[in-house]
Amino acid sequence: MKRLLQIEFIKLFSYTGFWVPAMFWIVLYILSLFIITQININFPGLDSSTFFKFPTLWNTTTWIASWFNLLLAIITMIFICNEFSYRTFRQHVIDGLLRIELFKAKLFLLIVFAIAGFVLVIISTLILGIFYNNSETWSMIFENIHLPFVYFIQAVAYMAFAMMLALLIKNIALSILTFILYFFPFEPIVRNFFPEQILSFFPMKVISNLTPAPDIFQASNSAQFQTTINGQVVNSSSQIPDFEVTLLDNTLAA
Repeated sequence: MKRLLQIEFIKLFSYTGFWVPAMFWIVLYILSLFIITQININFPGLDSSTFFKFPTLWNTTTWIASWFNLLLAIITMIFICNEFSYRTFRQHVIDGLLRIELFKAKLFLLIVFAIAGFVLVIISTLILGIFYNNSETWSMIFENIHLPFVYFIQAVAYMAFAMMLALLIKNIALSILTFILYFFPFEPIVRNFFPEQILSFFPMKVISNLTPAPDIFQASNSAQFQTTINGQVVNSSSQIPDFEVTLLDNTLAA
């Protein structure tokens, strides 16, 4: 395992096409957290700041991070497809590596990526918790500590699905296009033709349901709400349209 990971890391460290999207993934996730914390959505009897306090904060950060798993999947497809483009797979076989070893090396690498995402979620959640929490007990802080582990499983699942497409198609553009189109709109449309009993068995449905949206995004009816950014009202409505809520739900299910 150590030898296989060393081989993969040697290729990664010298590949700019990996580091650029990887840094973009980290920066975009942190920037998204910052922007969302500046938005205050006021419902009668509901303070949206509670979604940035423990224990709900774990749900909020893992849901936001789950969207960036799609970027991890794209990074996976780029890296694997380049193995075919530059014929490094063939060269490894010539050098004596078994095909099963090459496959294991990629799986180990996916796990390393998922661990990096897991650590990022943990650190960002704890930092946000320092700013938004004052009197919470240790039991409240660790109440939903299992959610980052669920996020880890989701990240591995997305990247494993992406790896399967990359190994089958072997082309970066076609692999990414197939992944995006399958995620939306292909699978959501196909699900409409099947009974409700089997909807939960579709891959993207199962994976995305691992990190559900916080309750505030799943509300479909309310007397009134206001959205403010830095104290200024930017939106007000007597009802939350079902269609808008569906777009915010990362399950993409009506």
